[in-house]
Amino acid sequence: MSLPFSRWTRALSRTLARRSTGKPASRLTAIATKSRFGAPIKAAALAFAMSGIGVSLPTQAAWQLVPDSSGATATLTAQGSQGNVEHVHHLNGLSGTVGDDGKMSIPLSVGQTDLLDKVGELPPWLSGVSQMRLATLTLNLDPLAIAALEPGQTTRMQVPFSATDGNRTHRETLPLEVTRQDATHLTFINADPISLDSAEVARNQVGSTLLNLLGYGKLVGDIPVTLQGEMVDQ
Repeated sequence: MSLPFSRWTRALSRTLARRSTGKPASRLTAIATKSRFGAPIKAAALAFAMSGIGVSLPTQAAWQLVPDSSGATATLTAQGSQGNVEHVHHLNGLSGTVGDDGKMSIPLSVGQTDLLDKVGELPPWLSGVSQMRLATLTLNLDPLAIAALEPGQTTRMQVPFSATDGNRTHRETLPLEVTRQDATHLTFINADPISLDSAEVARNQVGSTLLNLLGYGKLVGDIPVTLQGEMVDQ
């Protein structure tokens, strides 16, 4: 596709030169005027033309998680001498942004969980454990489905989901219910829990260290995880 930028800018340059002198522009004046005004005019013309043919420049992520109202709940089942025992743990302060493509990454650290509250005072060699990364969650939301939601409406979408822990990545499709509260707020919760393999969690260096400190022993079965969060349009 060719656009007549050069002809348009040359004609405008000659017009400006005539107005400044009251006479037809000399070749030297036309060259000087073109040099002075050509670049800004071309830039403006290019931006106008790009908007006309549907080319948009990248924008910053619009939706952002609200940490105070975004978290997760996980239920661990430990094998005990008197039978299996369930332990429910909470993770708070989820943070992340949703890009134009609907991708949202959520880093999880030990300090966001209530695990350390149950462990008590840590030995000096574990002083930095709260900063350790547990995993990174990635959700691929449907931006068109979100944009189509009216206040008070809820949609259920099948969201590609992954949880990355070191070199291991767990992938599945997550049924997510998203509700538009108003023009700038969305809430979400997974309709069915995420199922994490307890054996994989126990093989993780950070996970095994915490399990030993908690005295849980061997984990059995899957670990169901429920996400809930609030997103605000920035």
